[in-house]
Amino acid sequence: MSMLNLPEPYLLFLVGSGLFWSITYVLIIRRGHMDKAHGMPLWALALNFAWEFNYAFITPSPAPQLYVNIVWCLLDVVILVHFLRYCRVDYPDLDVRKTYGLVALAFVVCWLAVVACQMDTWPLASPDYPLGMGRAYSAWGMNVSMSILFVYFIIGRKSVRGQSIYIAIAKWLGTVCAWFPFVLYCGLIPGMPVVPGTPEPTSWFFPLTYAATFVFDIIYICQVYFQCKKEGINPWKRV
Repeated sequence: MSMLNLPEPYLLFLVGSGLFWSITYVLIIRRGHMDKAHGMPLWALALNFAWEFNYAFITPSPAPQLYVNIVWCLLDVVILVHFLRYCRVDYPDLDVRKTYGLVALAFVVCWLAVVACQMDTWPLASPDYPLGMGRAYSAWGMNVSMSILFVYFIIGRKSVRGQSIYIAIAKWLGTVCAWFPFVLYCGLIPGMPVVPGTPEPTSWFFPLTYAATFVFDIIYICQVYFQCKKEGINPWKRV
């Protein structure tokens, strides 16, 4: 089944996910520039970049996801520049060489993890879905990891520098849009078409990661809101 033959709601959810996550990245870049503070935890950035680079340039995803991955990857480069410029907000005692070494290590480890997940799931590939399920497993494992990292990000920083409630909400909406197609088109609902690349209805991994990501994203939204209030900032006027 090609992308052109996918059910229209499935494609709309994919586009929605790409749109909201792109908005998240743009808002992170904007807020980071204004606050002179990076807006994404290092390991979350490394996971993002590893997945997007791999599925944009090494084992490309089918369009339109391919184009979304390329845009995300380019936006990640800008966020990486922000991290390298402003990382002393969180790591004041780290010298330049150690910073670059830590970043390089994080990016290599995360890329190897994405590749390993892809290789381990090649047997699940099919003519309709030649990438197998590695892309999905690594994406949802990455999603839940990122959501947890963002929660600890604001706890550790004790500040909303580089963050806003709109970033948190856009991140949550992007994940929700990515979640719906996997629920609606995996064969769990009688009468709904099954789309190759969605998990088996008996899978435990995906429902667990959906639920955990949803919960931690809501926690992060609440944290940003209350931290803004604590700092005397109107969260709805801070874009």
